[in-house]
Amino acid sequence: MDLERIHTAVAAYLRDAEPADAARLEFFEGLYGVIDERGKAVTAAGGYAVPAAGELHGMLAAGNPVFSQASVQIDEDAFGKTCADVATFMADHAGLEESAAGALRAYDWARFAERADMAQAGSDPTAFVNEVLANLGSYDVPVDLPANLCAMAVVFSLRAHLEPASEAVLAACEQAAEEGEPVPASIDCPVCGSPAAASWVGNTGDTSGSGRRQYCAQCGAQWHYDRVRCGRCGTRNQGHLHYTNVKGDRAHRLQTCDECGDYERVVFQEDLPSGIPLVMEVEDVAMAPLDAIAQEREA
Repeated sequence: MDLERIHTAVAAYLRDAEPADAARLEFFEGLYGVIDERGKAVTAAGGYAVPAAGELHGMLAAGNPVFSQASVQIDEDAFGKTCADVATFMADHAGLEESAAGALRAYDWARFAERADMAQAGSDPTAFVNEVLANLGSYDVPVDLPANLCAMAVVFSLRAHLEPASEAVLAACEQAAEEGEPVPASIDCPVCGSPAAASWVGNTGDTSGSGRRQYCAQCGAQWHYDRVRCGRCGTRNQGHLHYTNVKGDRAHRLQTCDECGDYERVVFQEDLPSGIPLVMEVEDVAMAPLDAIAQEREA
């Protein structure tokens, strides 16, 4: 996670941001700092063994997320510490009601990590989060700790433990691509298997013109994707794909699909205001208004 670029992008957005948008950007910048600090601690404690090139290519060619075959070993004590740090930051800076903030601070995250399936967290993070949400009672989550806040703390904490390994996998994939074995254009994250949070169109560095990449908010991975294709179901039927944007903001668009009825948020690099570097962690936050548009469409 590049905190310097994140700060530069946030500072640029803050010049013209509405108060609510500014508060959200500042909150996430601080949260990314917590995640990055914990990620460095995880890396210092022990690295991730990336599969050999041939094995890695076989996983990707078969459509198997790398972590599903070569999982990240997540230490429960370290994960409990990460959850506690993330939860405390959220309680102090998210503007929550005191009952929810107090519950976040007081919850025994170390005990949560002892009970949680760390093997599943390191091999299938989406299933892990869903399992936690479906069984909050078994983790003794108090009623005054909303399920969505519990899930947010877990998801953000997972990023700290998965991203170092994801970066190592992507570095190996880049080397493989130079040798003629590019990463397939998968819909979901080829590293951790999570659904893409968004995508971006611009100078991806691996096309002769403007390319597109998917972005995974769970592990931080980015990977090549087809320019004209639904980011959710994968259809290439151009007539079934449409773009919508907030008036006056062509940089951030909502790609909707007639076939699956779903949507994906897409950033167009060339339309970003001057001085704003493309940083997907920041763009993920900046595109929140597009989710509101999508919800209005579905209502």
